Amino acid sequence: MHPKWDTLIVDLDGTLLNSAGEVSARNKEAIKQVSNLGIEVIVATGRCYAECKHVLDWIEHEGVSICAGGSTLHDASGKTIEASHLEFDIVEEVSEKIVAGNHRCLLLKDISSSDVQYVLVGESELHDASKWWFDVHDISFIEVERVEDDPWKNHTVRAGAVASESSLEPIAQKLSSQLGDRAMMQHWSAVTSSEATGSATHLLEVFGRSVSKWSMLETYFNGSLNKDRVIAIGDGLNDIELLKSAGFSLAMENASSFVKSHAKHVCGHHEEDGFANAMESWILT
Repeated sequence: MHPKWDTLIVDLDGTLLNSAGEVSARNKEAIKQVSNLGIEVIVATGRCYAECKHVLDWIEHEGVSICAGGSTLHDASGKTIEASHLEFDIVEEVSEKIVAGNHRCLLLKDISSSDVQYVLVGESELHDASKWWFDVHDISFIEVERVEDDPWKNHTVRAGAVASESSLEPIAQKLSSQLGDRAMMQHWSAVTSSEATGSATHLLEVFGRSVSKWSMLETYFNGSLNKDRVIAIGDGLNDIELLKSAGFSLAMENASSFVKSHAKHVCGHHEEDGFANAMESWILT
């Protein structure tokens, strides 16, 4: 056991990964060194497990991972330990607004309870960013015209859409007013590369109301979590609860000022081995 820290919880996109979606040799070595100190490393990402498995393999991760923004928890083999499902009436409301806005509604599934990672609702053209993402990560999906045709109605962990910010903003505003505190919603920049898709893209994501990376961390520790012995590092909106709650928190230089305001310290840029620099400066010394 490390004398000061029990757990390092680390985000992927914009934190451990550079803009090409790669882990540098220094960042990989830093992860290894932290683990060798007896600190449990937990990856926490907005990606579903299938979308981050290759990264976990790169860094030789042998622990649990918190995926899909905190809605699923997986063991080292990828088996689902815990999942937070959206109520189907909320899925219906979200799907109705997205499809009416001429977008596909993307329903991420609990893969332990379904045969595919995504169910795509509607007849609109799938956004180029989604096509690219699904192809790159070999994502399985089925397409249905109506949300009622979803074979796994009660096993959605995230509902949302990928499109331009301007086209998603009105939908996000309507859903925010309609859903209130019955669900948790995020509207933010996508991690897909503009060079790959041809334009900047945004995500609209709806989760169960209590979903966050931190709440799933608490679920994993089942009452034994000592937040003062947790290190958290991230850059995005879905990292804010981690940064607010951990005993020691680091926001990446490339994070927004809003995200940075919730961290105890700001470290380097994700394009310049900011993660490794942070570990070497604060944890490995």
